[in-house]
Amino acid sequence: MLKKIILARHHGFCMGVKRAINIAEETALDKSAPVTILNEIVHNEAVVDRFRQQGLGQAFSVNDVAGGTLIISAHGIAPNVIEDAKNRGLNVVDATCPLVTRIYNIVTKIIQSGYYVIHYGDRQHDETAGIVGHAPDRITVVASADDLASLPDWKERKLGLTSQTTASQEKFAEFKKVAKQKWPHIEVFDTICNATEQRQSAIMDLAPQVDMVLVVGSKTSANSKRLADISNTLCGRGILIDSANDIRDDWFGEKQGIQRVGVSAGASTPEFLVEDVIRRLVEISGGTAEVIVPERRERIRNTTR
Repeated sequence: MLKKIILARHHGFCMGVKRAINIAEETALDKSAPVTILNEIVHNEAVVDRFRQQGLGQAFSVNDVAGGTLIISAHGIAPNVIEDAKNRGLNVVDATCPLVTRIYNIVTKIIQSGYYVIHYGDRQHDETAGIVGHAPDRITVVASADDLASLPDWKERKLGLTSQTTASQEKFAEFKKVAKQKWPHIEVFDTICNATEQRQSAIMDLAPQVDMVLVVGSKTSANSKRLADISNTLCGRGILIDSANDIRDDWFGEKQGIQRVGVSAGASTPEFLVEDVIRRLVEISGGTAEVIVPERRERIRNTTR
């Protein structure tokens, strides 16, 4: 029987997500012209759906926006897209996370100093597309340490290494070692955001204490998927769920032996979804499970560099 429900110390909305949502909400108050969000404001279906219900449009190309205001999502966008939007007469409101903007600044600065950038990240992710868009001919995206083998020796080329803000700390640490072996002169710039670090560290503390971890987050959320992967590695059962509706009663049968469940959430997951999951778990326990909520202290990294 389920006896304990332990909430991860760090979970849910991060600073950049809160900021982007606040910007979108404030922009939506202006009813003088249509408001359209480019891509998803954050990678969470519940949040995206709420803005749809409020009447905000959504587009995946500037070409599909006829007029009014265009909101750039928290994941950012290539500068030529913003320029194109302005040339079309759109009012552009930029909700890019400051920690993503920090990578733009680092990449721009070191490229101007003659560096070529190796960027560790998901080629298909919105954030990566925005970063590459700042200097397409000076950035190579690499998704794994194995991918490095096919790249040139570049012994005489100044190299800089950056990372997607939501990358796995552990995997990036392994990647850095391989990159340093191939290019001893490469300079590493730590661009994994503090929210990612905190949520991954919290999962690493939590997962060994429990029989199962439920991570609340959308399948489009890179950081949510990584929290589930880490949980699965450490406790053998990490499951990514969109909401409490995904929880199955048969996960908690007598044969499964699940007594302690950890709960976490990706950085783009609203708190009400986490609260719904906890209520559902308490219900499954027959109302007897103890809910443990550790003290939460968020640390915000200085974004200037």
